[in-house]
Order: sequence, then structure tokens, then C-alpha cells
Amino acid sequence: MAQDMWNLETGDEIVRLPNGGSLVKRRFLDPRGMPMTAIELSNGKLSFSVLPERGMDIGEISLGPDLMSWERSKDYLLHPSNVDLQEAGGTGWLYGFYGAVASIGPELFGTPGEGFSLHGSGSYSLTVPSSVQVTWNTEGIRIEGRVVVRDESGEASFVKYVIMRSRWNSAVLLREEHTTNVSMQTQVVDDGYHVQLSGTYLHQGGRYVLPVHAHEMLLRDMAPPEADPFEIPSIEAGKYPIRCYQYVPRPVKGLHQLEELAPYLDDLDASRGVTAEMIVNTANTGAGFVIRPLLDFPRSLIAKEINDSFMFALEPSKTRPNRMSQKKTDGEALYVQPEEEIHSQCLIGLSRSTQDIVQLESIIRSTVKPES
Repeated sequence: MAQDMWNLETGDEIVRLPNGGSLVKRRFLDPRGMPMTAIELSNGKLSFSVLPERGMDIGEISLGPDLMSWERSKDYLLHPSNVDLQEAGGTGWLYGFYGAVASIGPELFGTPGEGFSLHGSGSYSLTVPSSVQVTWNTEGIRIEGRVVVRDESGEASFVKYVIMRSRWNSAVLLREEHTTNVSMQTQVVDDGYHVQLSGTYLHQGGRYVLPVHAHEMLLRDMAPPEADPFEIPSIEAGKYPIRCYQYVPRPVKGLHQLEELAPYLDDLDASRGVTAEMIVNTANTGAGFVIRPLLDFPRSLIAKEINDSFMFALEPSKTRPNRMSQKKTDGEALYVQPEEEIHSQCLIGLSRSTQDIVQLESIIRSTVKPES
């Protein structure tokens, strides 16, 4: 199929794409003076920015004129050289915590006290500039880049080849990663995403729609309990202490009923089932969702907080965010041999259609049988 191509190093600053789409390359300095890049892509309906200096993370996501990801201060959009992951007991990543879709792998995360950062350095790894290219054809648009993840000594430990693609005038994008162990030793891959889809549409409150019972959600870190773990309070309620729940999502069937999802679902590896999770506002007029193969991300976490920002996240992950020693004891650790490659897929979508939102909620909820 014929296609056109754009490269980061040699491409124009602004490119008009078919079907009302566009590409804009922006150069800027982070708050501490380091140069950075944002590639802003639109398929005519969905817009998202890609950050090469931040591991091909997605900075923001909009649906038409509406910003659907969190309203995060640009003060957090830092170049990796301005973030010390080991600072403050391994929580240095918080100072650069920005992306609407932030990678938390492939190296170890969730392992405080064992020499690793809570969220790893997936979001703080540089993409090779010459590898970043955008292509498009009659079906849609695609962006890709090669990210080098280095260990504490500066040696390359993993290479991630990141691909994101979306069909023209679709509100869904598919992110795929091909991760190779380029070190000389066996490594553990502990991968996942922090997906932050809580724009102003959610500020009056809403709910999580998850394929799990409330009692199956484990409240972490001695946070204060709440009556309804699925509830999202309004921003007017004031500060809301952080709460994180981990759980094992069930497979969700029937997703092909949503016409827009069907062509993306056909590309997923459903050998162990596919699961879906969603965030919805109270009025049923706005939603964000994550769909992925359970082969790739069999565990989930949600994070809830109102502080300096309105944070309500979905976090697909390979393992529970426990210490690595515990993961090894539980048989959860995924070992990757030198030169071995593993793959992952994740769909990220948005909706402003009440009909589609209600239908997707019904499909997800049908997975969880009523308790007697």
C-alpha cells in the first residue's frame, strides 16, 4: 500500500495530512533550559503529542477541541538530564511526571528499597532522533522510534522500538512496543503504563468501570479506606489523599460490538483474552478507556488523587507493584535472555458519545457476575 513519510531530523515543521489530519514539530526548552521536541499529530479527530526525549511518551491527548488528558503543569515536562531517578529514596521520577501515557518500564519499577526507581526510567530515556518517522496511507497514520534504555552506569540495557498508529478520524490509537535485551546478561522486564485520561470533562466527578468486583481491589500503601473504590469525586470536593488499588482484571468479551474498535481488536493477540477498563464522567458525556491483551499486561492498578492536579489513572502492568524479591518468590518475574525480544500492545481510546459509552460500560460490567 502506497504511503508517505516524514522524518524528525529532516522533515518540515508543519505538514498537512489527508482527511483533515496534521503534523506539527515543536522545539522548545524545558523549565531548566534543555532543548526538547514535541511531535503533535492529528488524524482529523484525535490529536496527541509524542515526546522523543521522554521515551516516546504521549504528552497530551485531545478529542476535537477538548483536552481529554490531565491538565499537567509544563514545569514537569523535563529533559531526562534534569531528573535524578534515585533522588528522594527512588521517587525522583515525580519531578518529571508529566505524560498522558507514561511508560513505566521495561526495567524494574515498584521496587523501593531495592535500588530501583518506583517507575523506572522508561519515561526518561532518549529516543534516537534518526529513528523517529511518521508515515501515512489511505488507512491512517503511524509514528515510530527507537528508545535506548540505559542502566545506572550508562550502559544500554534495553532497546524499545515504539510504534503508535491510528486510523483516520478515529478516537483510538494502538501503541506497540518491541523490547530487546541488548545487555550481556539475563534481565527482568517489568513493564507497564500510567494512562492519565482525566481532563476537564471529568472535573465534576465520575466513576471507574472495571472488570472486577470492589472487594477484589487491594488498597495499597495504608491509604485511608473509602466507601466506593470506583468513585471519582469532583474537583470541587477539594484535596483527596492518594489511593492506589491493584487487582487482576477479567477477560472482556463482546468488544467487537463497537464498530470503531473492531479493526484495532483484530490486530491484538487475544490468545489469553483481552480486557478493558474505562473512566467515565457523571453525565456519561466523556470517557477514556484502555484495552489490551492479558498476555501482555495481566495486572492492573488505578491511582486516584486530587492535589496540585486532578489525577485519576489506569495502569496496565505486567506484574503487581511489589518488591522485586517478592515478585521472584511469587513466580511473577519475567526473565529475558540476551538478544531476546518481547512484544506488547495497548489500545488507548476516548469517547464523547453517550451511546458508545453506555454500550462499552455494559460490555465491561457483563464480565463481572452479580454477587449473591
